[in-house]
Formats: sequence, C-alpha cells, structure tokens
Amino acid sequence: MIEQQAASTHGAPAGPVRYLQFEQLLQFPTLVHAIFTRHGGYSQPPCASLNVSFKEDQPEAAAANRLLALQALGLESWPCATVWQIHSAEVALFERDRWEDWLPDWPYRAVEVAGHQVVWTPRPRRKADAIMTAERNVVLAMSFADCLPLLFYDPQRQVIALAHAGWRGTARGIALTTVEALRQHFGCAPENLLVGIGPGIGSCCYAVDEPVRDLFYGRSEFTELPVRPELRNLVAESAVFSLVPASQDSSAASDEPQLHLDLWETNRRQLLLAGVKAEHIALAGLCTACHQEDFFSYRAERGRTGRFPVLLALRSEGA
Repeated sequence: MIEQQAASTHGAPAGPVRYLQFEQLLQFPTLVHAIFTRHGGYSQPPCASLNVSFKEDQPEAAAANRLLALQALGLESWPCATVWQIHSAEVALFERDRWEDWLPDWPYRAVEVAGHQVVWTPRPRRKADAIMTAERNVVLAMSFADCLPLLFYDPQRQVIALAHAGWRGTARGIALTTVEALRQHFGCAPENLLVGIGPGIGSCCYAVDEPVRDLFYGRSEFTELPVRPELRNLVAESAVFSLVPASQDSSAASDEPQLHLDLWETNRRQLLLAGVKAEHIALAGLCTACHQEDFFSYRAERGRTGRFPVLLALRSEGA
C-alpha cells in the first residue's frame, strides 16, 4: 500500500489528513479510493482525530472530518451513498435513477461546515454491509474500527463495491455475497475482479470464544439473519482459527491457550472460493489493534473510540 497525505483547507489541529491506497488500484485513472487513518481531524479523545462516526463524538467534529476526507480526494461536491452497517451479508445496489429510495441516505443538503455543504449524511436508513454501483461521480462511503474494508473493482464492467466485514458479516459470508451480487446485477466475472482487503484487526489480537467458531462451522446458527443454506459449507471451508498460547496474548484472562480468528485470511479464502484470482487480491496486512496510533480499534480501545472512513468512487471518463 502507498501512504498519501493532504493538507486541510480549514487547518485541522491534528496536522495533515493521511490515507492509504492500493497500488493495484492506482493504475486506473477513473477509480478513486482511499482508506483513511485517524490522523488530521478535529475530534478530541477518545475519537482523536479524524473520526467520522456520530456515536461517540460531537456532531460538528464528525461532520467536519467527513468534509476533510472528501476534500482530500477532491470529492467534496459529490454526493455519498452509505448504509446502516448491521454486520450482515446484505448487499445494497445504488442506482441514480432510483435515488429517491436512498433519500434519507443521500440528502443534497445534509450538513454545512465552514460554508461547505457536506452531502455525506449522518443518518443512513438502508441496512446492509456492502454497496455496489456502476454510477459515476457518486462516493461509496463506510466507516471502520477493526472490521475489514473490502474494496471491489471490475475494470471490464466499470463497477465498484465497498463491503464491511466484521466477524459476524464474515460468518454470514459477506465476501461471497458481494461477489455473487456483482455477478448477478452487472455480469461481473469473478476472475476479473480486483479486491483490496484493508486494515483490520489481525489474528494476533483477535481472541474469540467457542460460540464464534460454532457459528462459522455451522454447529449453531444466528437467531437473526441466519446464514443462507447454500453458503454454509463455503463459510465453514473459509474459516481460519488458531490456538494462541496465553503467554502470547496480552488479553488472556487465564493460562489456557486462547482461540483466535484470522479475519484477513478467512475473507481472502471466501474471495478465492467465489472465483476471485489470488493475484487479484491485495492485502493491507495492517492490524488496527496493533497500530492504534494510526487507526481506531474497537477491541483495543474497549469500545470508546472513533471510526475511520473508506471512500470509493468512479470518475467520469476523461475527467
């Protein structure tokens, strides 16, 4: 990955906005993407400083940070499509001619910051954990703090998708359903997809309990949004767990080995099982819990933290 930075036009107190980009995606001039760090925003602890979530922060700071992220990529005049993330495997389709269905997610006059209109709404309505579109000049926006961002691009069909993969979404097959939805709605061949797996909590820091493993292996089921029957074997095949000695796990409460989940590899395997080529998958390999200085981590910061944004968009041809 390549790190970039952009100076704030308002003079944010925490210095320049910093973000990461995948090298394999930078070769496409119409594709815009960025995974932002926590640097360069206005928010105060525990959300310092580029937090875009309204949950733990002052609304004015979160809105200003959203504008900073958009300005860093020159997208401040574009509307944003976002969703209410519920740790599901649901994939939402954004189509401009049906934008009225997204109106609560996409008001043209949502928030004003320093005279600028921020069109990334604070109150999404649609419940899903992935968004896909072939529309141009619209930003797909999601926020993260340990869950994995999955960025999809089909250079043949000119289609993008952005997914949010926590353990629950992964156990429900979010990577599988996103590839499936891209194929069904846009005719995307899985072997043509390029996918970036962004920073998220690593297996080094992700201790889980036995009921989590039971859900992945189909020995138990979610009471809400159960795994689709045709996905159960694929989810089980993709799952990667390990036993880590307590001496190597700072969060261990006993001397017994701790069960850890590898979200990175589990999602990579789901992509492979869905038909994505191994050479088309880029892995950031950055653990958000290990790098709290650069990323928000829900687990490491015990729930009192912010969310960093991930943005994905298509420019018009020739722009």
